[in-house]
Amino acid sequence: MEQQSQHARLGLVGTVLRWYRTLEERLESRAQTSEGKEWIRYSVRIGVILLGIAVAIGFLDTVFMPWYVGHNAVVRTPNVVGMSYGQAVRLLQDNGFTVRVSSENYHNAVPAGHIVTQTPYAGSLVKTSRTIYLSLSKGKQLLEVPNLVGLTVRDARIALMRLGLSLSSASYQFNNNIPANIIFQQSLPPRQKVGFGARIDVVVSLGPEVVYAVVPDVEGKSLEEARRILALAGFVVGEVIHGEVNETFMPGTVAKQVPAPFDSVKVGTPVSLTVTR
Repeated sequence: MEQQSQHARLGLVGTVLRWYRTLEERLESRAQTSEGKEWIRYSVRIGVILLGIAVAIGFLDTVFMPWYVGHNAVVRTPNVVGMSYGQAVRLLQDNGFTVRVSSENYHNAVPAGHIVTQTPYAGSLVKTSRTIYLSLSKGKQLLEVPNLVGLTVRDARIALMRLGLSLSSASYQFNNNIPANIIFQQSLPPRQKVGFGARIDVVVSLGPEVVYAVVPDVEGKSLEEARRILALAGFVVGEVIHGEVNETFMPGTVAKQVPAPFDSVKVGTPVSLTVTR
């Protein structure tokens, strides 16, 4: 059977070649010069080539393309975004697609092992033999909270931004042990694991709280009594100057004080005393 088919094809080719030679000879016999014969021979060959191209195009359009399209059906891709990887693979393979993972990235909204994107997109018209590329989520990216205590607000903000975190708010409080403008407390402890973009609050020192009080009058008091009165009011005795003679006061009595009595000064300010002999 195969030999018969081969003989038939060879016979068809031979018939076409004989027809071509006959046509060429007939046209050449009408030519008067060798140049005319050459021109006719060239024209016939061009015509045969164009005829062959037309036949090939017709074959592609009427035979090959219908076969190819029918052999690979066109369908719409299902939507697998948000599905688990296993669910997505089963659905796509059941529809005749092959599956490949194109990338895996951290994602705050999509759980680990679920589909973030697909290519081609859902609803696209494609061949059933098409490969669908999936991007998978690795879940939330966990970051380690840095130690912000001892930093200024500006330095803390920069440190958090470099890690993918952010400074939410800064409140201010007086602190007798921490210099002004230095962070001494944070809402999340250092080394705690948090998601990308987590926000952290801090408390910043205003330095020691400044309190003013009225200096008590200790002039005319003994040195010991003056110390006691000043201490109760929140002050301390500073420089003590001995040797002033005063006929009004007994020896060992405070004759003068600086700051002066009833001045309003910061609590804790040293008060200098001049004591009589």
